[in-house]
Amino acid sequence: MKNAKTNAAPKILNGIPSSPGMFMGKAIVLKAETVIVPDEKISADKIPAEIERFNNAIDEVIREYEQTVSLLEKSHSSVTSIIETSLQLIKDDFLLQEIRKLIALGFTVESSITQYLDTQKQFFLSAKDSIIRDRAIDIENLKDRLLSTLRHKNIYYKIGKGTIVVAKSVTPTELVHFKEAGVGGIITEVGGITAHFSIMARSFEIPTLIGISNATSKVKNGSEVIINGYSGWAMLNPDSKAIGSYQLKKAIEEEHRARLSELRTLKSETQDGHKILVLSNINSDQDIETAAKVKADGVGLVRTESLIISLNKIPSEKVQFDWYLQMANIAYPDPITFRAFDIGSDKFSEGIPFHEANPALGLRGIRFLLHRKDIFKSQIRAILRSSGNKNVRFMLPMIISLSEVFETKKLIEECKAELRESGSVFDENMPLGIMVETPSAALMSENFAKHVDFFSIGSNDLTQYALAADRTNDLVLENFDSFHPAVLKLIKLTATAAQNAGIKVCVCGEIAGHIAATELLIGLGINELSISPSIHLETKKRIRQTNYAAAGKLAEQVLHCDSPAEVMELLS
Repeated sequence: MKNAKTNAAPKILNGIPSSPGMFMGKAIVLKAETVIVPDEKISADKIPAEIERFNNAIDEVIREYEQTVSLLEKSHSSVTSIIETSLQLIKDDFLLQEIRKLIALGFTVESSITQYLDTQKQFFLSAKDSIIRDRAIDIENLKDRLLSTLRHKNIYYKIGKGTIVVAKSVTPTELVHFKEAGVGGIITEVGGITAHFSIMARSFEIPTLIGISNATSKVKNGSEVIINGYSGWAMLNPDSKAIGSYQLKKAIEEEHRARLSELRTLKSETQDGHKILVLSNINSDQDIETAAKVKADGVGLVRTESLIISLNKIPSEKVQFDWYLQMANIAYPDPITFRAFDIGSDKFSEGIPFHEANPALGLRGIRFLLHRKDIFKSQIRAILRSSGNKNVRFMLPMIISLSEVFETKKLIEECKAELRESGSVFDENMPLGIMVETPSAALMSENFAKHVDFFSIGSNDLTQYALAADRTNDLVLENFDSFHPAVLKLIKLTATAAQNAGIKVCVCGEIAGHIAATELLIGLGINELSISPSIHLETKKRIRQTNYAAAGKLAEQVLHCDSPAEVMELLS
C-alpha cells in the first residue's frame, strides 16, 4: 500500500538505536560538505593570511562553544562537560601548533585541518575498544565544525520544530541548536553509542538512529519519516496502517514512561523482599547526574580511563582528584566505585616497549598499572583524596592472580603513608574490589573473596575470554554470547564465593541490563546490577516483578542447559 500523499511505497532503513524513543515528522536532509583535497597548497606570500584565517576560525568556534556552555548551564548542566571537553581540545596548544606548522609548509587551512585531524582520527579508529573508536567520531565532528566555520556555514539555524534531521554526522554544538529548535528525531550515517553526540541525544531524549549507510541519499527532503529509537529502524513514506500503528505505540510509550517514573521512589526489591541494588555505569560527570535523577542506588562502575580519552593524555593527580571528588560529591551518600585505569597499548602506548598484535591479551589493566607504578600511584592518591566522605570504592581491572592484589595493596599503603604525611584527609578503610572478567579470577573467586571487599563481574570480557571470541570481531559475533552455559556457570561460581565470604557481588556488563537476564542473575546469587542510567527504571520494574525463590529454581534449570539457545528458550 502506497502513501496517498507522496504516491511512494513505504521503505524501511535499518540502523543502530542510539537514543530511545519514537517520533514521526518531516525529514530535513543535511548534505555533507565537499571533500577537502589533503595536499591542496598555496604560494608562500599567502601563508600569513592563511594563518590569520585559521586563527579567526578557531576564535569563532571557541566563542560558539562557550556560548553553548552558557546556554546549557541552567537547562542541561549535565551535558556541559561534553562541550567543555571539545573546548579543551580546540584550545590545545599542541593541536593548534601542529596545524599552523602545516600551513607554514604551504598547505591551505582546510587542507591542514583535514590532514592533522584525519591522522588523529585514524589513531582512534585503530583501537580495539569501542569507546576509544567512538572518539574518532568526535574528532571528525570537530573537523566538520572548523571547516563549516571557514565557509561561514551555519545550517542548523534553518531547522524547524518537529522535523527529523538526516545527516552524515552531527556535532555536539549542532545538536544543542537542534534541541533548541525542537527537532523530534535524528538519523545519521555514522556514529557510535558512546560518542559525545549520542550521549547528549540520550540526555536530551531525542530519538536517534546511527549507522544508516547513505541515509542522506536514501531520504528525500520533506518526506514523512517514522523513527524508532528502540528497535533501530526508520520508515520512509509510511502508509495509513503504519501511521496508525505508530500512534498506538506512541500512546503506549507515553503511558509506559509515566508508570516508570512512579518507580523512582519505590524500593528495588523482589516480590518476597530481597534487596537488589541497581547501580549505574558511568563514563562522565553528566552520566552521574542522570543516575541521580532516576534515584540509582549508587555508581557501580566509573570508567576512569574516559578521562584519559577526553584529554588524550594521562591527567595529573590534581586533575584526577578534582574529577573524582566532583563525582563522589554528586553520588553522596550513595557508594561510587572508581575502576583503576583499564588501559593498554590500544589506548595509551607510552612506556610499552613494542606494538602488541593482540592488546586484549597483552599489557593492559592491572598489568599495565603495575608496569607503570608512577601512573598507578598518582591515581591511587587522587582517589584516596576524594574518599573523605567514605562513599568511595576502588576496583582493579583484569585481575588473574592474588599476587596482583597483594602488590596493589602494598602500593595503596604507600600512598596512604604519603597522604598522612602531607595532612590529607581520606578514608583509611576505603573498600577494595576486583573485576572478575577472566576465567582465572572466576575459578579462583573463593581465594580472592578472602582478600577483597567486593566483586564486580565484567560479563563482556568474561564472555570474550571464556569463549575465545573477540567481541569486536564481526566474524565470530555469533560465538560471543553471555548466555552461554559456561559463562553462566562462572558467574554462579563467583556469586557463591561472594555469598560464602559475606561480600557483595555485582554484574556490570551488558547482560546486567538485558531484559531476559534480570530474573536469571538474581537466581544465580547476584545482589547488585550496574547498568546504564537510561535503563535503570525498566530494570527496577523487572526486579519488583521477580520472585526470589522462583528465580533460584530457574537458575538451577538454566545451569543444566547445553547451549545458549536452550538457555534462551527457558528464559523466554
